Amino acid sequence: MATKVLMEALSPTMEEGRLVEWKKNEGDQVASGDVLAEVETDKAVMELVARSGGTLLKQAAASGATVPVGSVIGWIGEPGETIGDGAASAAPSPGADRRTAGQAASEGKAEPPSVPPAPAPTPPAGPPPRSPVRPPEGRVKASPLAR
Repeated sequence: MATKVLMEALSPTMEEGRLVEWKKNEGDQVASGDVLAEVETDKAVMELVARSGGTLLKQAAASGATVPVGSVIGWIGEPGETIGDGAASAAPSPGADRRTAGQAASEGKAEPPSVPPAPAPTPPAGPPPRSPVRPPEGRVKASPLAR
């Protein structure tokens, strides 16, 4: 089965990247860890590496294109293997979901939250809390600064 090559978030604030240059061409052999392309982030130009080995079957994004994080930019698989029809390539990643939800909210469309609520915290299993300490009766010795 062919593996998707996704536009990865190469920096914490990256929402999209510009594909500067492909380092591998369609039909080239690719090993896991090989540099596939150079991507310009919001801060620098970085290398996009292959996460699996095989043959670069298709370059889905052209050099110079600006692509959202999580979008399919290529396919790696075995020679002659068929790839998805493009409908699967349109599926956004979790990082792209946040951006899409934000855009929908700005357009006035309500998106239901996709993250379930966190479970309620359980009380710690330890000794019971101590009773409050009573101040000593009579005069309390304290320095002038503490008074």
